[in-house]
Amino acid sequence: MVAKKRKKFNFKKIKDILIFLLISFLIVLLIISCFNIFQKRMATEKELNILNEELNELKKENDILNYTLGETYSDEFLERIAREDLGMQKPGETIYIIKKEVDEIELEEEKSYNFFERVINWLKEIMPE
Repeated sequence: MVAKKRKKFNFKKIKDILIFLLISFLIVLLIISCFNIFQKRMATEKELNILNEELNELKKENDILNYTLGETYSDEFLERIAREDLGMQKPGETIYIIKKEVDEIELEEEKSYNFFERVINWLKEIMPE
């Protein structure tokens, strides 16, 4: 009988393959993690730009309101409000109020109902309660 030579199980090769696979897996995880962080950063920057634009608009509106507020303390503004809204007058001054005429067409449009409202009103008239 001839003795057959048994092949030894090579643990070193398996160990090297496992280490390579582990390192490759970690590298892939790091790349995916970096990509996710990059996406979140881009979304955050976009949101920051939108908020900065909104902030600039609000600052402009605040400046306008502050200007208007400062204008309200002026004598001219107070006199205009007293005359227009409160109907006040200076001594010896006569106020004339001019009423605007309302077109008859506008009055008819206000009084006219649409078809369904007319039908409902007609039914209410003919139906006893």
